[in-house]
Amino acid sequence: MIPSRHAPHARRRRPRRQLLAAPLALALFSATPALAAADGPAAAPTTGADGLRAEIRALLDEQAAAWTRGDLDAFCAGYAEDALFVSPTGLTRGRTEVLARYRSRYPDRAAMGALALELLEVRAAPGEGPPRAASAVARWTLSGPQRETATGLTLLVFHRRGTGPWQVVQDASM
Repeated sequence: MIPSRHAPHARRRRPRRQLLAAPLALALFSATPALAAADGPAAAPTTGADGLRAEIRALLDEQAAAWTRGDLDAFCAGYAEDALFVSPTGLTRGRTEVLARYRSRYPDRAAMGALALELLEVRAAPGEGPPRAASAVARWTLSGPQRETATGLTLLVFHRRGTGPWQVVQDASM
């Protein structure tokens, strides 16, 4: 959800790169029926839009808390094994590679700073029954005494397998 250690580019508008996020979300949502069929038992019911928003909010809160305490392993636990991370610097595939990317850019707690995530929008993928895929738009802000405050936007695509937790399958951070 955080583009890079040096985030001045996050403040500038880069329309071409931001257009990448829409095709990513569209691709996942058009594949949702196939994903749902392969996942086994139905997900635990989510009570309407408010319930979905609360579940996504809870995951983002867990990730922000993990980041702020300097726990990159816990932060990346919210990503699926096959997650795709998209940023202005390129594509990163897989949770292990996403974790390695963050470790190289943020070598210690002081470099990481505090993360705040403002949830701007949550949408469930169309379908019958409880949602199994959703997207969210959030504003991220990194701050700390040893770093300049940086902010940007992220488009996250979530998937739920069976009754398991929501996981980030795509993260486009700008």
